Amino acid sequence: MGQDISKCHPRLQKKAAELKKTCADRGYKIEIGESFRSAAEQDALYAQGRTKPGQIVTNARGSSYSSMHQWGIAFDFYRNDGKGAYNESGNFFENVGQIGKTLGLEWGGDWTSPVDRPHFQLPDWGSTPSILKKRYGNFDTFKKTWGNQESEPSPAKDSWVMRLQQELIRQGYDPGTADGIAGPNTLNGCPTVRQGARGGITRLIQERLAQVYKIGIGTAGADGIFGSATKAAVMEFQKQKRLSIDGIVGKNTWRALLGL
Repeated sequence: MGQDISKCHPRLQKKAAELKKTCADRGYKIEIGESFRSAAEQDALYAQGRTKPGQIVTNARGSSYSSMHQWGIAFDFYRNDGKGAYNESGNFFENVGQIGKTLGLEWGGDWTSPVDRPHFQLPDWGSTPSILKKRYGNFDTFKKTWGNQESEPSPAKDSWVMRLQQELIRQGYDPGTADGIAGPNTLNGCPTVRQGARGGITRLIQERLAQVYKIGIGTAGADGIFGSATKAAVMEFQKQKRLSIDGIVGKNTWRALLGL
């Protein structure tokens, strides 16, 4: 099956090497297993437990490009210390998962269906291939966009912007990649948010107002609930930025929050 990490996105290759080293430094010996898969390899895996012997391990057909492995942005790891490739004793996979997350990887152990503890992927395009399929159609078109990304200087990144982009992707919006760089795609992916809203996007708005612009958001803090105190904070922000004062986070207010 597909175990050639060199066929994967250059940034994923770098992250995989960094993960192995960091884990080894902390006493967790791992090796990279499944990485890039062709459509034929994915179909062969899909057949396992269906038309071929073995347990079912994937619901993604190769022809559907529904596995992140087919897009070159995912890899699986296994335990390589002689205690069994998938032996979870000592919270091995949990600990490696947490290390990978600190390196900016998305860990399959955080998923609910399916839980995939040996799996890591780049988080830039969401947890599923839906954005990749919509934007590029197939792997070959996507690969042409890679270029020599690791050698190019990167614009300044903002962790708040990256968390916003990741939350937008998680909720089904399309802000482009989760790269921490605010631009037109990020702005276009932001929905209108008003009083009564709840959740991660509201919480990020509250954080930005309180931490960057030092605007009070009420005694509850960044609780993810867009109540009257948050509306008042948005109105104060709009006043400072000389925007239309309505307490609604629309396109112009987002533009100001993003610093565009």
